[in-house]
Amino acid sequence: MSKKSVLSTIVTLIICCFPVSAKTIHIASDVWCPYICDDRPGYLVEIVQRAFEIQGVQVTFVPMPFNRALKETQVGNIDAVLAISKSVAVEQGLLTGETVVGEVSNDFFTVNNNPWRYEKLSDLSSKSIAVIKGYDYGEALESYLSNNQQIYWAVGDKPLSMNIIRMIRGRHQIIIGNRYVIQYTARQLKLSEKIKYAGSMPDKISLYVGFNLNKLIKAQQFDLGVKTLKSTGEYQKILDKYQIPSY
Repeated sequence: MSKKSVLSTIVTLIICCFPVSAKTIHIASDVWCPYICDDRPGYLVEIVQRAFEIQGVQVTFVPMPFNRALKETQVGNIDAVLAISKSVAVEQGLLTGETVVGEVSNDFFTVNNNPWRYEKLSDLSSKSIAVIKGYDYGEALESYLSNNQQIYWAVGDKPLSMNIIRMIRGRHQIIIGNRYVIQYTARQLKLSEKIKYAGSMPDKISLYVGFNLNKLIKAQQFDLGVKTLKSTGEYQKILDKYQIPSY
């Protein structure tokens, strides 16, 4: 059996076989470091774990592709999915609490020898662009992407890694995503010297934890846990560990 098949089997067993309990919560997301990492928890995973642990609730994190995490949360096999916008939550029929867990902008990257820089939306005209299916890029950019025939929508276990590699190989000219995440992923791939930051859209998108509609109490527990972590200073210590600015 391949490594991928083994991981898929393990994920299925985790989803299907854990007992339902008020003392456990199952959360999911794709790897999106430094928010959600594969070699260490990631700042968002740590915050969620601590927010529930201080209230006696054990957190089980299940890594999976983002689109699948949304679907599993929607049907109730998973309790919550990490790092989603309000608009994605509404679209997927999920609920969010009051707690903002991050803010991201649409950041643009190219290969090093490409002089292109983003200044306005029309600068993307006639450019081949790679994005990740299921992510929220904001109303203005989403409208542009949906009407552009040169968009590559990446899916799978490591869609951002795929987009970076494809751009370096000349398959597309621009990738769009979160600056911290793209730079971290490129370093992990040992490709950071081959790409460069090429500007950002000015608007930021707030991120939340998205809960299954039947998990209102869990959403309220999360809000309460985060307030406690902030009051004790533990919240800021987690952000500092990952070099994430306060928001």
